[in-house]
Amino acid sequence: MKNKLNAFLVIQAILILILVWLLTYFGRDEFNNIKPNTDNSKNTQNTQNLLKTANGVNYITLSSEIQSNSGIKIQSVQSSTYIKNLTNYATVLSIDLLIEQKNRFNEIKNQISLLSNELDRDKKNYERFKALNDDNKNISDKALQEMKVNFDNTKIKLQATQELITGIKQNIRAQWGEIILSMIDVGARKELFDFLVQGKARIVKVTLPENANDQPPKNISLALIDNLNEKFLASYLAESPTLDKSIKGKTYFYIVYSNQLRIDSKVIASQVQDSLSSDSGKYLAIPKEAVVWNSGQAWVYVQASENKFFRKSIETNTESANGWIVKENHIKENDLIVINGAQLLLSEEFKYQIKNENDD
Repeated sequence: MKNKLNAFLVIQAILILILVWLLTYFGRDEFNNIKPNTDNSKNTQNTQNLLKTANGVNYITLSSEIQSNSGIKIQSVQSSTYIKNLTNYATVLSIDLLIEQKNRFNEIKNQISLLSNELDRDKKNYERFKALNDDNKNISDKALQEMKVNFDNTKIKLQATQELITGIKQNIRAQWGEIILSMIDVGARKELFDFLVQGKARIVKVTLPENANDQPPKNISLALIDNLNEKFLASYLAESPTLDKSIKGKTYFYIVYSNQLRIDSKVIASQVQDSLSSDSGKYLAIPKEAVVWNSGQAWVYVQASENKFFRKSIETNTESANGWIVKENHIKENDLIVINGAQLLLSEEFKYQIKNENDD
């Protein structure tokens, strides 16, 4: 009897062990699924602890230990001696048509002068004939009428010639503007125009970017595309009334006192400026290591206190060799920005937006 009881207990123990093994074997997947959920819960809790909001603005709080372990480094923002550089293509213009218009203009002006003298003569003759005709018909009506016809014809010729002058002036104004028209019409800047006619100077049409300053630079540097080392100084002349269809931007005329630039050649124009004007504001240098991108916008993280970091946007219109140049605005000189670990902060800030698939 005792042996039977012992055998039953042994068999019962074996069955229990088999059941435990089966439960462990078939329940291992569910056990493994529980563990990641616990880790995600911890990560979410940590993220919520790191991400704070004040006045509707998110900021990240990191202890000194976390900053050290994450390799986060900061650097103060420095002012920049950046000189704004406007670079674009320019075209050396031919003035052959302008010279033809000037010659035609002078020719017509001479005709106007002759017709004006002729009109004055015919007017005096007509007045004299009329006085004689009024005095007992000392001049016949027919002779007076012929003199009147001559006078009227001369007047019509003079008016038509004056309209030709007006048309030429309108064409020059439309193509070259008021400044160059004044050189032809009233002889302004005669020495410069003589240099142009003699080929000692060139007119260059320069297209500057649309976001350039309202006032074009007084001087620019020109270089041939196939020889960038040879520079030519160009001085501002006037605003161009026509656009360059191949390049988007504002167009201006510049003068180069050199005949080494071939007509119709394309050159590269760069602004010449010794220093920033006093009203141009302060510029800051933002290193590329500090910039992170999100939704097409560039951002930097600014350290507001020992453990607090805010994200601020920057403009990237002006790129430098080591990053970007921005005008001082909501980022100030000597602000502390993150130059190593900014991407980590961005990831941490947006981590809470990623919904856990097991939270349903």
